Amino acid sequence: MKRYSWILIVVAIVVVVGAAAVQLTPHRAVKRTCQSSIVITKGKDGLPLECVCEGGMLTSCFGPGP
Repeated sequence: MKRYSWILIVVAIVVVVGAAAVQLTPHRAVKRTCQSSIVITKGKDGLPLECVCEGGMLTSCFGPGP
């Protein structure tokens, strides 16, 4: 039972140190790819696509239409 307790303590310490390391590492700033909320761009097949932007990033794209 003592060995089990020590193993749990060591695992808990490793988890806490890992979580702290993730929180303290510098995160990259998100590069903004679009200026407005809707962007029209060309798809892989060359046809136009309407893309919705949220937070400066493209979130979803669909074929143009009504």
